[in-house]
Amino acid sequence: MCGIAGVWRKRDPIGAGDLSDIAGMMQALAHRGPDDHDSWSSSRLALGHRRLAIIDPSPAAREPMLTACGKGVLAYNGEVYNYRSLRQTLEAEGCIFRSVSDTEVVLQALHHWGPEKAVPLFDGMFSFAYFDARDNALWLARDRLGIKPMAVAETAERILFASEDKAILACDGFGRRIDAREITLRLAWQHRDSSFSLFDGIERLPPAGLWKITGAGIEKRCFWHVLDVLEAERITGDRISDDEHMAKLEALIEDSVDIHCIADASIATACSSGVDSGLITALSKRFRPEIHGYVVDPRLGRSEAENAERTGRRAGIPLRRVPVDRDRFFELWPKAVWHLESDGWHASHVGLLALAEQCRADGVKVLLTGEGADELFGGYKWQAESMRAWQAWSWPGRLFRSKRWLDRKFGRLRHAPFKTSTGNSSASERNLVLRSLSPELNFLQTRIFDRLEPVTPLGDRAFLGCCLYDLYSHLQDLLNRHDRLSMAASVELRVPFIENRLIDFAIHLPRRQKLRGRTGKWLLKKVAEKHLPRENVYAPKKGFEISSGFTQGSQGLLRGGYLRDALKWPATAVEDLVDLARRDEASRLRLVGMELFLRLHAGGETAGNLTHALHAAAAEAPG
Repeated sequence: MCGIAGVWRKRDPIGAGDLSDIAGMMQALAHRGPDDHDSWSSSRLALGHRRLAIIDPSPAAREPMLTACGKGVLAYNGEVYNYRSLRQTLEAEGCIFRSVSDTEVVLQALHHWGPEKAVPLFDGMFSFAYFDARDNALWLARDRLGIKPMAVAETAERILFASEDKAILACDGFGRRIDAREITLRLAWQHRDSSFSLFDGIERLPPAGLWKITGAGIEKRCFWHVLDVLEAERITGDRISDDEHMAKLEALIEDSVDIHCIADASIATACSSGVDSGLITALSKRFRPEIHGYVVDPRLGRSEAENAERTGRRAGIPLRRVPVDRDRFFELWPKAVWHLESDGWHASHVGLLALAEQCRADGVKVLLTGEGADELFGGYKWQAESMRAWQAWSWPGRLFRSKRWLDRKFGRLRHAPFKTSTGNSSASERNLVLRSLSPELNFLQTRIFDRLEPVTPLGDRAFLGCCLYDLYSHLQDLLNRHDRLSMAASVELRVPFIENRLIDFAIHLPRRQKLRGRTGKWLLKKVAEKHLPRENVYAPKKGFEISSGFTQGSQGLLRGGYLRDALKWPATAVEDLVDLARRDEASRLRLVGMELFLRLHAGGETAGNLTHALHAAAAEAPG
């Protein structure tokens, strides 16, 4: 787990200014890799690397890493968990290794097989820059669902790339310009954080991005997409019994937890009271007997610490509570926004940062969590609610409607098939939203729905499609949050549910294995029954709750003017927006979070100063 920085020269050779920029980029990424750092350059390319040593902490695994022939070089961020089996295959084909790291396996695979063959074989989370001097090609890549980040900026003379936007902003001459359209899209609840930057001129590799950079420019492609691998016939033809599905799923999760526990460093788990992180926690005990867990314990509102400890007792794993009071919340909120490089749309972001900082203080470098299960196995209420719009086609409703009426309604709903589809109240509103907001996401909804055409009834098709769409929308925000906030404390966060075989298994399950009756994640919960307290397995889903009381009063910051000026609010509307933020927590988090972002990244204020500003605003707010 590390930080990557790079400069690619289009024409002139790498010079002193480029090397100085690499040093500045690595300094901006120091939190991602405090254990070691190094750089490398050739005539056209300069690479920098910050290392958080997890697998093979020896100097033999230092990066940027070169092949023995010197013709291949790699700067790599993440873990490829199937590196041992890949190494055996490579050794059988004549490759010789000098370390026991997964980094060298990734490098040898890329150099021996070529990126287009090697990258789809990687099972893990990664982003990397690989240079092949044999044809002077630079390759940038990101894992299938975008767990690890990569930002890119192209100027007239250079292509800059790094693990985080702030490293590119550290380069000499690169303007720090905020994209007002991106601010608007986030305030409109579009899922943007993983694949789009708030800074003008910076873009991010999409999930499964595989870009080839040569003297001819950038060739952009993706090596994996759910639309390309989805086989609807596997869903419709599923005749496997519940018991067989349960056994298969349990074996897959156990195997994934096993490989996610590979580390030459201390590992812990993030354990809430829910099914997903609880199951990962329980199973990890088999592979790391010494493991312990963490649970955030808010001092305002509801805490799930007591229920999480019930899971810990059942699994025989001690849990450590991470307390968060209002002072701690105000201390960490601006810091979280700084690392997220976005507004921080949920109060739980602060809880995750507090947890990561406690891990680091305890000497823990790796944290396992349960992210991805709700998207893959149908755990969100909006997925189930997506079925309701399609009830007109179910028995006996369709008997009372003409085929013409049903066809016309189908034509409308097909473009807004899910509960979370934007603008689904009318055709004109929907078309406006599709054109003006996030077409790359909104049109994906229809493509997913159409790809599932063999699935019947239509409600099942909408439910399964919504789950798949969430992999590219809601999950992307969560994965971005997890990477940025864990790495802010130099902790690697691993997500065992997002593993190649588990992804393939889950996307091909029929609706009855995900939603049965009113029980979401039905199959996953049946597996969890064997490992977790039943009252935790079937408790109502609450999410990672943080009381609205933590942020109450912070809306006064909106009078400061940064967000007002960026969005050109009329002065008469500011107090109305302050009042909206006072009344509605979701609006308060979005608006105040964006104000914090602008003050940090455009105004040059420090996180410490903003903590004082938050306290002052809260003190001045009416009771």
